[in-house]
Amino acid sequence: MSARGSRGMTLIEVMIALLIVTMMVVAVWASFRGTLRGMRATEDLQSRYGMIRNAMGTMSREISMAYLSLNRPAGQDKHYTLFEGRDSFDADSLTFSSFAHLRIRKDADESDQSVIQYFLAKDPKDASRTHLYRRETRRLTGDRPEKLEDYFPAYVLCEDVKGFDVKYWDNRRIEWIDEWRTMMTDLQPDRLPERVKITMTIRDHTGKDVKYTTQVQLFLQESIDLSK
Repeated sequence: MSARGSRGMTLIEVMIALLIVTMMVVAVWASFRGTLRGMRATEDLQSRYGMIRNAMGTMSREISMAYLSLNRPAGQDKHYTLFEGRDSFDADSLTFSSFAHLRIRKDADESDQSVIQYFLAKDPKDASRTHLYRRETRRLTGDRPEKLEDYFPAYVLCEDVKGFDVKYWDNRRIEWIDEWRTMMTDLQPDRLPERVKITMTIRDHTGKDVKYTTQVQLFLQESIDLSK
């Protein structure tokens, strides 16, 4: 055996070996970190699309069961059932009576009738964010749409919504219109639109505004009248 072989590895050789191992560890960690970022981004994207689908599905189900009733207590001028779609550029609101209420508790003093409201509003903690909110009365109260916030809380239906546009199909005019107000005698008293078109504008993960649109058919076109 030579004298060089008996000395083992030199300091330079050890440093080179450590450098190679360090480069391999860094490369593996960078790849692993990139994979984790990709997984988180995919999960966030799926969660975002899931929230949008859930919001669209909820609105479609509830609007499809909207109804009007001509029955009211004698001497009452309140509108216990209504369909008030108010246009406000890209921040519309919709308030309507529906058979869509779901009772959570078995013995709750509630029925399947309620008044539901959708609207855009700023996040109370972050004014740079705007959400789509949902409010429900759980019973017919006869309150005007603008008064519901005084008595019933609202919850976020979909986060970070840039625009909420609703249009209504008028069979008499054969066109889409921007407002539908059954409480106004000079507009659409005691009748519902045949269809409702909802468009939500969402800012995606790239910063681009994307529009999601769906149409809903309203089945209960005839107003309920128990006097017949």
